[in-house]
Amino acid sequence: MEPGALVGVVAPDPADAEDLVGLLAGRRPVAPGELLLDDEDVAGLDPAAVRARVLVEPHVVVLFEGTLRSAVDPSGDAADDELLAALTAAGAADLADLELPVADRGRSLSGGQRQRVGLARALLRRPAVLVLHDPTTAVDAVTEEEIAAGLTGLRRGRTTVLVTSSPALLGRCDRVVVLRGGVVDATGTHGELADHPDYAAAVLR
Repeated sequence: MEPGALVGVVAPDPADAEDLVGLLAGRRPVAPGELLLDDEDVAGLDPAAVRARVLVEPHVVVLFEGTLRSAVDPSGDAADDELLAALTAAGAADLADLELPVADRGRSLSGGQRQRVGLARALLRRPAVLVLHDPTTAVDAVTEEEIAAGLTGLRRGRTTVLVTSSPALLGRCDRVVVLRGGVVDATGTHGELADHPDYAAAVLR
């Protein structure tokens, strides 16, 4: 993967997507040579050093009781303009009140709002590598387009991996990989893969 690229991963079998995300998140041991980070074998790296460079935002967003500000910026280090920029890029410009109360597990927010707040939190951290798993499944088509534009703008120059079947997101990727049985079955752009049967079934159905 080229540094700074926006790469989409389409896995027609959800188990392949879960396995890939689990590998990148460090939820299972990495075999020697299985995963490289800046040409270094992750199997030989300190896990803490890997976590400092790679952020995997899970599909299920976990939020704690507090305010919108603390939900997006748990460390409390970011300025208001940085918080609002992250929320806007995540399609959550409607959530402009940073002191809005947020109930435990985000129960005071809708599913789509929780998903967008989780995305804003990930974007605010500006990791060298950001992995997002199905970040737009709870939003409508208009908001999904807003997120696609905001995400690509805010992450320009930083490596981003989108494990998704969203045409709006995949259409903005520099390259898309089709994963089948744990191996790469095809690569190309969103347009180039339109005739690939697995890709068409998963994305263009």
